[in-house]
Amino acid sequence: MIHFHDLADASGEQIHDWLEAIANNMRPADLDELRATNPLLTIGDPDPLLVLTMSVMNSADAWVITDDDEAICVYGVGPSDDPSSGIVWMLGTPGMERPRARIAIGKATYGVVARWHERWPRLFNYVDARNGMSLLWLFRAGFEIEEVELHHGRERRPFYLLSSIQEGPIHL
Repeated sequence: MIHFHDLADASGEQIHDWLEAIANNMRPADLDELRATNPLLTIGDPDPLLVLTMSVMNSADAWVITDDDEAICVYGVGPSDDPSSGIVWMLGTPGMERPRARIAIGKATYGVVARWHERWPRLFNYVDARNGMSLLWLFRAGFEIEEVELHHGRERRPFYLLSSIQEGPIHL
């Protein structure tokens, strides 16, 4: 069964265990994206656990999704340099591609994005053009391509800047 866990309600030990499980089995597309863009690196591969931990620590709202107690995904939103914009992110394991997980994530996304828009009128992030699942998640959530960068990040790869702008009151 798919469960969503608010990390604000979880113990530090539980959060670490979930993040470690995701880091040890991260989707290849997510690893490729981390390698391509991670600004903390000058050489070598990123440490997925460090990236996940920092992402959670820098988030105002972060969640883990489990499937029968297996951590398959972590996602959240954090502040950007622009106080009216939040940075959305999601990283996971191949388990998030299972049909029941995809359906649950898809159904939950609309409410999550609406809740985040209550704080930030603009939500955004850069996504590796090779990361089809992440692009699909954001497109289904109403994000649009704002810009295309052909030479983004340390690997100078094509990335899309996707954003969602909420104008006026939110109607669910």
